[in-house]
Amino acid sequence: MDKFLKIVALFLIISFVASCKQSIRSNVMRFHQLPMPSGEKIMIVPLNSANNGSIEFANYATLVGNALGNLGYLPANGEAPDLIVELDYGVDDGQKIVRSSPSSFGYLGYAGHYNAYYNPWFSYGNRYSYRGGYSPLFYGGYYGSHYGPLGMGSHYGPLGIVARERVYTRYTRHLKLIIKPNQEGAQNLYEGEAKSIGRNNRLHDVMPYMVEAIFTNFPGESGFSEQIIVDVPENS
Repeated sequence: MDKFLKIVALFLIISFVASCKQSIRSNVMRFHQLPMPSGEKIMIVPLNSANNGSIEFANYATLVGNALGNLGYLPANGEAPDLIVELDYGVDDGQKIVRSSPSSFGYLGYAGHYNAYYNPWFSYGNRYSYRGGYSPLFYGGYYGSHYGPLGMGSHYGPLGIVARERVYTRYTRHLKLIIKPNQEGAQNLYEGEAKSIGRNNRLHDVMPYMVEAIFTNFPGESGFSEQIIVDVPENS
């Protein structure tokens, strides 16, 4: 029995360590007829007019603009842009999930920051500052808060573990990009959307990883979806 308990304890420890490795899994869908970049000037604007003047939008536009800059595009810097990039994002109200499990695990939070600096990628031209909030549980929920001899679970049977019910909320987050010429009535050159599902409804936590996902293999094969997994740094 002692040997069996040690095996169970080792399995739980290994499972716990494995669960601490975090990643954001996004499904990316793209349609495009986008030529290779050749130094075109771009300006990023909200697809939803409700985000005009939003500091949150400014932060996400910075992430998108930096990614586009790495591909060879240039910020308009107040000049007439060649291309308009429309940016949209959001998160739904979530879906309640109920599951049974013999143990409970949580995920560490992501915290990040951007120092204040001039943002040339969008039209507002102001200084913005962002500080990512610390989340003790990365996905915004928890399975349990009691600990036993093995550091997990709150009830004990012959083997030290009894199944318990876990309740959490699962959210769908999305990021959408449209690129089109700066001309009246011009057709879109690129339409892309990344969707991810998780227990965190705070977009500022996951947006850096969703932006990385949508620009992985950019512009991608038109008309096909791709699953992109982005690892979250351990010290984030």
